[in-house]
Amino acid sequence: MPARMIPAVLPTEIRKDPKRSAEVAVFDHLSTTPFLEGAVVFYSCEWLGEYEDLLRDGEADFVIAHPKIGYLVLEVKGGRVRRSVADGKWTTTDRHDRVVAIVNPVRQAMKSKKVILRALTKRWPGKAPWLTARHGVVLPHSSRPARPAVLGAAAPVEIFAFKEDMPTLGAKVLQMMAWTPDGVRETPGGLGPTGIALLEDFYGRDVDFSPRFAAVIEDCESQIEALTGTQRRYLDFLGQTRKAVIEGGAGTGKTVLAAERARRGAAQGRSVLLLCFNRPLAVSLARELAGSSAAVATFHEFCSRMCVTAGIDLDAVRASCSETRFWNEKLPELLADIGLVDPPECYDDLIIDEGQDFQALWLEALGLFLKPDGSLFLFRDDFQNIYDGADAAKAIGAEPLRLSENVRNTQKIYKAGLRFRSGPPETCLGPEGTPISWTVTPIDQTLRTVERELNRLLSVEGVACEDIAVLCGCGAELSMLRRSRTIGQRRWVPADQPKPGCITIDSVMRFKGLDRAIVILCEMEDPADEVAYVALTRAKSHLIVVGTEATLDRLGRGLTA
Repeated sequence: MPARMIPAVLPTEIRKDPKRSAEVAVFDHLSTTPFLEGAVVFYSCEWLGEYEDLLRDGEADFVIAHPKIGYLVLEVKGGRVRRSVADGKWTTTDRHDRVVAIVNPVRQAMKSKKVILRALTKRWPGKAPWLTARHGVVLPHSSRPARPAVLGAAAPVEIFAFKEDMPTLGAKVLQMMAWTPDGVRETPGGLGPTGIALLEDFYGRDVDFSPRFAAVIEDCESQIEALTGTQRRYLDFLGQTRKAVIEGGAGTGKTVLAAERARRGAAQGRSVLLLCFNRPLAVSLARELAGSSAAVATFHEFCSRMCVTAGIDLDAVRASCSETRFWNEKLPELLADIGLVDPPECYDDLIIDEGQDFQALWLEALGLFLKPDGSLFLFRDDFQNIYDGADAAKAIGAEPLRLSENVRNTQKIYKAGLRFRSGPPETCLGPEGTPISWTVTPIDQTLRTVERELNRLLSVEGVACEDIAVLCGCGAELSMLRRSRTIGQRRWVPADQPKPGCITIDSVMRFKGLDRAIVILCEMEDPADEVAYVALTRAKSHLIVVGTEATLDRLGRGLTA
């Protein structure tokens, strides 16, 4: 077996370079000779290290490493090489008879040999053993001199290979590795697996200088955060507007604007009520507005609070009707009755996020808790109208204003969601982002596949738990992921109970209005277009979709490149 070559194949540009013809010839000989079986040959080894008490850099043309013998550093000089006794200068004459000065190849090889030996000794785990280190020179276009002694004591002929040696270069190299100055055969100090591995670390490992995945995500997040901040300018344009319906697709900054509107109103001393539909979103908004006087709740939480304040027995009311009627009709009716008689709270500013989920009756009832000169801002995306909400513009009596720039998602995630959205065109301003990961798995292997993806993100890619959400297309209580308090040996929490160091696992429906840097989607068998749209747009920087072949095809695999 020939030696293992690093690199295994010479690049075409090196083979075509006439200045490298001698090195190419040596490479080809060393890569085919049977004499170097078990050795590793490194070509073009650059280094930076200490030599003669100074930090120097250099390059060895070849380093031949053998686990049982040691290592040999070779310098290769093409053309007709000559050394002048008068001044010690070395020159080579090329095929065009041009004479060029060259560096002393013996000194070059010796310097590289010592730097490598020092590096091996320094990095060796524990005490380094005695190692055989040799240096040599190959002159493939030059003949052996008639009187070898003229080369001098510092350049014995035994460390040279000439044109005559090229047909059996492997055998010659083996002799050079075992040669000693006094001619006495010594016990070779082989490198063993440890030394070979260290040399591979120096010269032979594939190195990917691309930023780590976590750094790529961090960069995307920074760009998205900067873009999201620019959306606040829309509130400046609205000035003293008292009623506004603001529409936009996922990622256009509706929730950001809703929170900013609440923050500004509270800072001006106004009483502010910010409502939404989903409890996880309400929890997120409350955390964001902590420290301000703005009140944050879901619509149904606000209804319940007003009923309790008015002394209504909600348990009795709930027992008198179906769950659907209680939430969709009875609570809003009770809220309207309270507002018509004597509303216990009235607000200067009423702000509604997820407005597409609010019924006309709800909006009418909420208007009773608004001061006569108060303002009402409603933010909505009609294509996320999963719960058949009202025509807000008609109910409020305001012409819709459109947000047409997506500032939350990368280009790839935006395009994935676009497949399931119709309506006015939008522009995505986000970064290009990483490709969507489409991971095929049988349904009964979903949990194991999700755990594998989580372990890769957390343990290999260095992503924080708080930056990941795992979302299922079924109801949260039906998901196989939530049968244990841990997933991949890590604790998880629902979206409305965020906790440091825990992964969020919840349903797409409950996560509507929220986002994460990275989202893993699973259990998405045949979702409605609106649900698929919401699901695919929850990730800001990276999206992983886990499912069967049919599920991934349905969600757009192959159409998001």
